[in-house]
Amino acid sequence: MKLWLRILSLFVAAIGSVGCAGGNFKEAGAGAPKITSESFVFDGQSRPYSVYTPRGYDDKKKKYPTILFLHGLFEGGSNGTAMVNVGIGPAIRKNPERFNCIVVFPQAPGSWKNVDEQPIAMATLDEAMKHYAIDSGRVTLTGLSTGGVAVWQLGAKYPNRFAALAPLCAYSDYDDVPKLTKYPIWAVHNGTDPFVPAGNTHEMTKRINDAGGNARKTIFSAFGHDCWDAAYADETFVAWLQAPGKTQTAVVPQVVQRQ
Repeated sequence: MKLWLRILSLFVAAIGSVGCAGGNFKEAGAGAPKITSESFVFDGQSRPYSVYTPRGYDDKKKKYPTILFLHGLFEGGSNGTAMVNVGIGPAIRKNPERFNCIVVFPQAPGSWKNVDEQPIAMATLDEAMKHYAIDSGRVTLTGLSTGGVAVWQLGAKYPNRFAALAPLCAYSDYDDVPKLTKYPIWAVHNGTDPFVPAGNTHEMTKRINDAGGNARKTIFSAFGHDCWDAAYADETFVAWLQAPGKTQTAVVPQVVQRQ
């Protein structure tokens, strides 16, 4: 009974987090970090997205490493705000100095687990590239839960679009394992996840490495589905998202137990 109460409280907390602001940047004015709301027309409908630009952003002087972030189930819709309030968005607002990159936040109408909605993510990235100084050779794809399994699927489908993959608390995608061996991968999960068991991440990284790939994993010693707050608060992980080729070369896959 106690376990079910904990699961129920986690579910309520997840719903309650939708739409909650992650705080504003302390800095303001020209050159300050910011998250900008945007929209574009895709398949005849207006689709919202947001873009984070770092302190000192100057699109005329250089191209920036970029993170494409795929939200979880409860952040889908068309409000243009929910996807920046859970996951990497609050981590950026709390420590913007760690994110010296562009972050693109697409929003699925429903769920990224629906393969029919996944083209929206790619179209959003393409649209953002028209207006922001995105380095097309340094785009890391990350996402949580239903967005996490879409990381596997989109990484397999678009092998020339991403430099690295970072799925969090993701469902497995065994059929695509042979197509994922080219990437540096860092997968994260909680050891006791009642919604998407950590075995998904254990087995995915094992199969990728057995096939000759380069996948590492972090398993937190925690109960619950939310491994993203701890992951995106980790300076080493955030640095890797922005420069996976420099911070991971022939890395031995590992499990790191953290509270």
